[in-house]
Amino acid sequence: MKRIACLHAHHSNIALLADAFAALDVELVHFVDPGILLQSTGAVVLAIEQAHAKLRDHLQWMSRCSADAVIITCTQYASYLTPEDEASFAVPIFTIDGPLLQELSLDPGAKLLLFSNPATVEPTMNRLRSYAQATGSDPAIELHIIENSFDLLMANRQEAYYAKIKEALHHLQLARPGIALAAAQLSMGPAVEQFSRETGQLVAHPLKSLTSNVCERLSLTRYR
Repeated sequence: MKRIACLHAHHSNIALLADAFAALDVELVHFVDPGILLQSTGAVVLAIEQAHAKLRDHLQWMSRCSADAVIITCTQYASYLTPEDEASFAVPIFTIDGPLLQELSLDPGAKLLLFSNPATVEPTMNRLRSYAQATGSDPAIELHIIENSFDLLMANRQEAYYAKIKEALHHLQLARPGIALAAAQLSMGPAVEQFSRETGQLVAHPLKSLTSNVCERLSLTRYR
């Protein structure tokens, strides 16, 4: 059985990842530190150097649990991960949105990329542009921030948060018929899945791409 150490910035991501990997022969070990989210929503914002140092501290601590891989589920933590960080660890490090961003960078079709946390927009788009430049592609990506939603999650009002996300998806379905939608953050996954079941419209979100990528690289097997 493979063991994966998971770094979260919000406790709600534990259940989302556990559900996604429930049918696989894998053990998940969870570490939660909301500090970077609290800093980004408050008056003081961590300097890049401080945030990067914090991430490296977490990765070094997590590496001691004999993990076969690491997953970073927070897009802000993921934005501070460098190639040097990845090269310095003996096991692969997966970021929650990395596989999705790579897919989006290669798809020439127009897409609307949705965010609930405004603080993740710039670092996510910087990484998307890096993937696109590396492959010489030019994806047609528009941004949409779902206003006044992420504060609900941070206040542990998850159902209200999901309702807000789903409401925005229904609005965009009517306002932008035909355009492909994608959710940038893991926390939006349950609302996206419910919306897709109700409407039949598929919405890309990080967990689908991540799970496939992890299974392929670690050769995980299903036992259910």
